[in-house]
Amino acid sequence: MKLVLFNAHDIVLFLTVYLCLLFALIATIGRRSYGWGNVWLGAFLLSQALVALHVLALWGEAFHVWVVAHTPWVFAVSEASLWIEGPLLLLYTRSVLFTQSSFRRKDLVLLFPLCLYAVFYFGALLYYGASQGSPVLQFLRSDSVQFYEHCRNLTRAGFGVWAFWTIKSYEPRMSHVYSNVDHLSYRWLKVLVIGFIALRLWNILYLSIYTSFNFVLGEGAIQKSDLDGVGIASNYGQLLLISGLLYYGFGVANGVQKVTQEVLDEVADHPVSDGGKDERTPYTREQVQRVTRHMESARPYLNSNLKLEDLASQVSLSPKLLSNLINREFECNFFEFINRYRITEVKQFLSDPSLQDRSVMDLAMRAGYNSKTTFNRLFKLDTGMTPTQYRKVEPAPQVAS
Repeated sequence: MKLVLFNAHDIVLFLTVYLCLLFALIATIGRRSYGWGNVWLGAFLLSQALVALHVLALWGEAFHVWVVAHTPWVFAVSEASLWIEGPLLLLYTRSVLFTQSSFRRKDLVLLFPLCLYAVFYFGALLYYGASQGSPVLQFLRSDSVQFYEHCRNLTRAGFGVWAFWTIKSYEPRMSHVYSNVDHLSYRWLKVLVIGFIALRLWNILYLSIYTSFNFVLGEGAIQKSDLDGVGIASNYGQLLLISGLLYYGFGVANGVQKVTQEVLDEVADHPVSDGGKDERTPYTREQVQRVTRHMESARPYLNSNLKLEDLASQVSLSPKLLSNLINREFECNFFEFINRYRITEVKQFLSDPSLQDRSVMDLAMRAGYNSKTTFNRLFKLDTGMTPTQYRKVEPAPQVAS
């Protein structure tokens, strides 16, 4: 006897389940190497495997019959994944941007979708009971399910928007903690989050069309099966999204330098009270001199990956105090402060006769730069000319006789 459980379109969902489960396992195994980022990536991939399984179990004709007969609990588990995927995406986004941060009281909101689902599940269990099979499946077949699905889909999209806002609010503040920001492009992460949001909005559109037509034209005017093409397109989009996440999540994301979210929040904003009194962290003249001496003697700016936390540790100051010191004493942020020293270093290199055979970019990299675009822009902003022009017009230093 031959039993066919999947059609051609179902294979896309099956492939999504397989890829997500495989790489979720790989991410979990790699937790020691890459920390919590891989834990949240693995958890998000597991949720996506369950989302695809949910679609298969609910809409795959033969597979639906098999699941109802053998594993009806799948509906309850896979339905839960639709509620928790948003918080898991947000946690993964944070893990890409920051080192592991402490749990804060406001993070309890991440548990809200799971609490909503728990209320729904036990409500369905009380109303339908378990004697007729999965109470979740019975509710999903009921006439009152549309409001629930709208609430669920809006919650999913809302967490995607939250993740996108986290990236957007992070980028303008990078110069407060990094000495090189060009290699910290998070365009790939934004594209993936936007893709997640777009797919969830597509699901909302699909359900909105169904409910609107039936409300205007009367119940039964349109069936969900009439909109199969919309759902199938979403399945293919899901596979594309997961493929992009796997490529970047295991590649680019694991090579990114990170800071703690607490440090970034502390140094990016310096509040002033209503009375005009400066509430920024105070410092002493000795601490200013300590920073200046360290910059001149140890030349930490030659490290292209120098972060505010690194320099703060070297001069025995807190990141918040050091940032405040730089902002007020040197009237610039951390990025500008470090690159002033790098520009001065490059000027000395360009004026050194023994280095005339070295390329400009080679000298820039020796001074701590890792981006030609950033170096050329900052050098011209400081000198009014390109590095090549500066080398030609700047006289070499004279050696005293």
